[in-house]
Amino acid sequence: MNGEKSLLFVSCAPALEPLLLDELKELGVKDLHVGYRGVFVDQWDWPTLYRINYGSRLASRVLLPLARFRCFDRKSLYRHIFDIDWSAYLKEGYTFAIDANVHHRELRNSLFAAQVVKDAICDQMRQRTGRRPSIDVQNPTIQLNLYIQQTLAIISFDTSGTPLHKRGYRQESVEAPVQESLAAAMLRLAHYSPDQIMLDPCCGSGTLLIEAALMATQTPPGYLRQQWGFMRHPEYSVTEWLKVRNRLDEKRQPLQPNRLFGIDINKNAVWATKTNLKAAGFGQTVEVSQADFRDYTPAIPPTLILTNPPHGRRLEDEDQLRPFYRALGDFMKHKSAKPSRGFIFTGNLELAKEVGLAASKRHVLNNGGVDSRLLEYDLY
Repeated sequence: MNGEKSLLFVSCAPALEPLLLDELKELGVKDLHVGYRGVFVDQWDWPTLYRINYGSRLASRVLLPLARFRCFDRKSLYRHIFDIDWSAYLKEGYTFAIDANVHHRELRNSLFAAQVVKDAICDQMRQRTGRRPSIDVQNPTIQLNLYIQQTLAIISFDTSGTPLHKRGYRQESVEAPVQESLAAAMLRLAHYSPDQIMLDPCCGSGTLLIEAALMATQTPPGYLRQQWGFMRHPEYSVTEWLKVRNRLDEKRQPLQPNRLFGIDINKNAVWATKTNLKAAGFGQTVEVSQADFRDYTPAIPPTLILTNPPHGRRLEDEDQLRPFYRALGDFMKHKSAKPSRGFIFTGNLELAKEVGLAASKRHVLNNGGVDSRLLEYDLY
């Protein structure tokens, strides 16, 4: 593909674009520019595409545009989609699904636009091959992405398939777990490094601890995954893919003991964390225990406290959590090493006021559509 069509788009959660840009540069990707909810890769080759999919902790998907065109109405959308040779992508037995994000005065419903694309693909395939491919929204062989903004339309091949935040280690969960890519973003904002002693006093299902362990060991975030969307692309090369994967895997190193600690008052959360740590390969090197941080003294004072405490969805929950947040501030102040840093991630700014410490920085993030803050505290 040449010209504009060669632009890769690496998508991410809102507010993570600058972090993703820096991460892609660290992965050796060049010719980048920031877009809305993602980063464009102006020049790329297939090893670069494999490397982003396998090595990015912050990306959601890597989209490879198949066509860009002006879309004025339903007929023009259908015509442009019909003109693409889908037999090159949809082999016999393959299923597909369409993820649509549409802002258009004529095509006001994303589901309707996706239906038009589906009809165009199926009609063309039936005309060319005599067969009609099936839709599978749960586990498609090919995932397509339709983006329409005003009159600009882009249809893309999703080279990630399953969203990249799904690393493969989450066997058990708790209520409102933080997404893996968001946890990785928080660790980057906290400037986490393997030599730090990190404690999560409200560890939930262990996402922050596991993402820290992956970073500390230089384990690629895709290490546990087996399937990728690019494996179904006609230009996929298993030889080139294995070269990229092996090159990144060779950088892995052991996790040093007594570096990562987690506690939670809920025994089910502790069990979930231990189960997920085992699935990720860190069951023996990350220490997790059931405890109330209000009655807990770390055996090794942490140099980094990073946590995602309960936010409170209802007013009565918020009232009950006020003393909890005050106690969390006291814990960070009195139970950490000096000097050190503490970070609290919350979507409730009223509760954040109860911490009783002055935040040195407030990092704006988005947690599943909830305007949130990662509050940074200098602890002396």
